[in-house]
Amino acid sequence: MRLFAALPLPAAAQHRIAEYCRTIAPSFALARPSWVPEENLHLTLHFFGELDQKNAATLQNLLEAEAINCPSLTLRIGNLSVLPSLRAPRVLYLHTRIEPAAPLFSLIDRLRIIAAQIGAETDSRPWKAHLTLARLKEPWIPELSSLPAAPEISFAIDAFELMQSRLTREGAMYSCVRRYAFLTCSR
Repeated sequence: MRLFAALPLPAAAQHRIAEYCRTIAPSFALARPSWVPEENLHLTLHFFGELDQKNAATLQNLLEAEAINCPSLTLRIGNLSVLPSLRAPRVLYLHTRIEPAAPLFSLIDRLRIIAAQIGAETDSRPWKAHLTLARLKEPWIPELSSLPAAPEISFAIDAFELMQSRLTREGAMYSCVRRYAFLTCSR
């Protein structure tokens, strides 16, 4: 199973972001973007990679204890940008601000520890909150400041999900394996 942990987006937020992508899409034609389908929009917390059934089951059990250590979060959509840099753009994304940040970063650290425990993929780079919109096949982008601003979207997140990614000819298909509710007491 190809697995990753993610913060899900409400369908209404996914729809507004997809509408924004349709608005700016003509400006990126020369970059030959591969747009993320509306239903696949999410924020990845950690990519675990390919796991066998045994390790996938162990992962699910280990994740159970992690959600209760994180309170509900508020996510705000920010400006449009690219990764890794303006000189070599490969990913078009929206900045995101997540509050409170400290418990989320603690959760990400614990996800990385769990990944190492079960022999899954790990990442030592600092985690960057970003919402991927498209992967760019050509290193070209328009002047970002000339594009319409991203919609102002803010919403609460009360869980993270363990997602499975299946690669098909049409692109990646995501499905939720298990949902982990965050601590619900007041902050």
